[in-house]
Amino acid sequence: MTLRRGLTVGAAAVAALAFAASPASAADVYAQAVGSQGWGDFSYNSRTSVYSIILTVQDTKADGHHVRVRAQSQDPLGSISSYSWRYNYEGYGAKISWSTSLTDSSGISAMRVQVCTYEGDTPLSCDTSAWNANPYY
Repeated sequence: MTLRRGLTVGAAAVAALAFAASPASAADVYAQAVGSQGWGDFSYNSRTSVYSIILTVQDTKADGHHVRVRAQSQDPLGSISSYSWRYNYEGYGAKISWSTSLTDSSGISAMRVQVCTYEGDTPLSCDTSAWNANPYY
């Protein structure tokens, strides 16, 4: 009986410690177009700030085309802002990641990624991930 109570108290203490040490919020999104796939990891710390954005894009087809990824945000009124494209010219199989942050005084209610396969400046195939909601709203 003493062992069971000790394990229960110990498990509760570990769970509380894990919760206290976790970041404010983090989640992954994914998009896949013909020849490319991309991921976004967003860590929010307020209604107006994403303190860590990690964008990743991978070329999934040996076709000579390059791939791109970018972040998009949505404000509380539903307006969408698109940010700079990140390019991967490394060829088939190459996966590249970038890290950045974002603040917007209008608010950031959600984030997503857009991934595309390009020929020069012409998009051939694109996809957007689902929205990742900011938990501060």
